[in-house]
Amino acid sequence: MNGDYELPKENDPVARLPQSLAEAVDLMADSELLHETLGEHQVEWFLRNKRAEWDAYRGQVTPFELERYLPLL
Repeated sequence: MNGDYELPKENDPVARLPQSLAEAVDLMADSELLHETLGEHQVEWFLRNKRAEWDAYRGQVTPFELERYLPLL
């Protein structure tokens, strides 16, 4: 790791935060700093587990969906 990462300039707009775990995982997968810091094996293990977590979450029926759509059946 060379430590030559540039910090954003003071007047630069702040990047938008991820809106979901899926977006955060995609950002993590593209992070050179994270890969160099944790190592490929750790990052791939983490990504695999978080993608599985996201898939499990997406398969859940939320209370909002039950309340809104169940009466329509």
